[in-house]
Amino acid sequence: MTERSPVFELHILPIFRQIDRLHMLRVNPQLDLLDYDSVKTNADDILSFAASANPTMPPRAAGGPWPSEWKALFARWKAGGFRRLAIGTGQNFTLARAAGNTHQLSCTVAIPNAPDATAWFDIVDPGPAAATYRVVVFEGEANPPPDGTTNLTLHERVDAAAAANGVTVIDSAGPHQVTEAVA
Repeated sequence: MTERSPVFELHILPIFRQIDRLHMLRVNPQLDLLDYDSVKTNADDILSFAASANPTMPPRAAGGPWPSEWKALFARWKAGGFRRLAIGTGQNFTLARAAGNTHQLSCTVAIPNAPDATAWFDIVDPGPAAATYRVVVFEGEANPPPDGTTNLTLHERVDAAAAANGVTVIDSAGPHQVTEAVA
């Protein structure tokens, strides 16, 4: 069985805690552990400190060295070409009342025509007075992705308080302000 290729936002980003980020920014202001480009650029240094025979990062006082499975995961991510989620392009954004005191945010997005490709709304900022979402696409395990796309309709529940001011959705075309459709 082939192991899945790790994806930054799903598998690597959760390894880094806020305390790791703050400690590292003090040591090297150019290395932001929550930033994809920074982690990718510094992947060799991260591995040398975290996965060496005598690991020095993270220090024992801040949680201690990574377990072996994290080291292997990070090395697989690097070897697999530093995969990350893609930002999709949404169409037909709607925000409509749903059951109870909620609303439903929807849009259609094209995804690769692969059995394991998918997309969803990722919360950037949950509000409470306003909410921001991002349209993300997982292109699947096929490398390269297959030709052709299929459309997928995304749905996400939005609290009434956040929906009252409309929500912002970020896709590959930029931010979109989506307000409740008035009948």
